[in-house]
Amino acid sequence: MIEDADIILLVGVNPRTEAPVLNSRILKAINKKKAKVLSVGTPADLTYPYTHLGNTASTLSEIVSGKHAVS
Repeated sequence: MIEDADIILLVGVNPRTEAPVLNSRILKAINKKKAKVLSVGTPADLTYPYTHLGNTASTLSEIVSGKHAVS
């Protein structure tokens, strides 16, 4: 369940406007587990702290291959 996650990676999505139920579950994870939220895509006001990693496919490639700092 997302409420139990330690790290949440958002890719090209703004849950605040696109998925309000998901957004509330992310907030629970932040409050309950001190989850870190990472985002790849256009920066947005998500109403909670997150780390913007970039907005290109190469960022995702680096994460998957283990070459990105968050890997």
